[in-house]
Amino acid sequence: MKLAAIDIGSNAVRLVIHRVLSEGGGQLKRLEFVRIPLRLGDDVFQTKTISAEKEELLSKTMQAFALIMDVHHVHDYRACATSAMRDAVNGAQIAEHIQKSTGIKIDIIDGMEESQLILDSVMRFFPDHGNFINIDVGGGSTEMTLIKNHKPIIGETFNIGTVRLLYESVDEKEWKRMEQWVSEVIVSTKNIVAVGTGGNINKALRMLEMTEKEAMSYDKLKALYQLLRSLTLKERIYKLKLNPDRADVLEPALKIHLQIMKWASIKKIYAPNAGLKDGIIRELLAKNHQVVQHVI
Repeated sequence: MKLAAIDIGSNAVRLVIHRVLSEGGGQLKRLEFVRIPLRLGDDVFQTKTISAEKEELLSKTMQAFALIMDVHHVHDYRACATSAMRDAVNGAQIAEHIQKSTGIKIDIIDGMEESQLILDSVMRFFPDHGNFINIDVGGGSTEMTLIKNHKPIIGETFNIGTVRLLYESVDEKEWKRMEQWVSEVIVSTKNIVAVGTGGNINKALRMLEMTEKEAMSYDKLKALYQLLRSLTLKERIYKLKLNPDRADVLEPALKIHLQIMKWASIKKIYAPNAGLKDGIIRELLAKNHQVVQHVI
């Protein structure tokens, strides 16, 4: 059986296809991964709408994804759109048009469902005991969930994201709301460790030449942030070998992580390479009555 997840984010659109290895001791094998840096947030966080040009590009992307899933004989899929399409006044209308033209149904999910799916993808990482905060930084929003002894306690979503920061579209009141939430929920929890999800924190881990089993210290992450700030966009692309759509958002992503860690006095953060698309796959597994423990 093959399952597919589509993550329509504010910065990029992703497709992942997994095969369920029924005789493989509870394993998933990734067959395909496609990432398109569409950046819907370019429009939405400035004008509150998705332009006709972006709509056409998104439609073409979904057409391509539909063909790829057809070629792979995908058994089941789910497509989820997050912050940009949530905020766009024409988001629901565009989703309806795309379903009619490509056959792909897009679910525009709220921040809490997004947070739950992300959490489902990363819970395997948490040990049975201990205090953790899952921080997921996207293009349009940041989700946080407090986990104690392997149980989610409380979560919140904030309209603070990398693409929003690029366009200076983050309300100062939202920063204050995030700081208050951290001070009320996290600061009172002792010995807390951060676990970051999303493409940017995973990229930071690779740039620091570390594995997902190793924790990045606040100081190492801050040094990388300061390095990025010292370089022009062109220098980040050519000296650090970053893709253009990563070179501009990595700095604001680290800014968000570092600010949360500073507020909460968190000294280290893990990046277990999980995210929304992985949570969608696990949801589809449950829907299709499959239990999978490992990804290969």
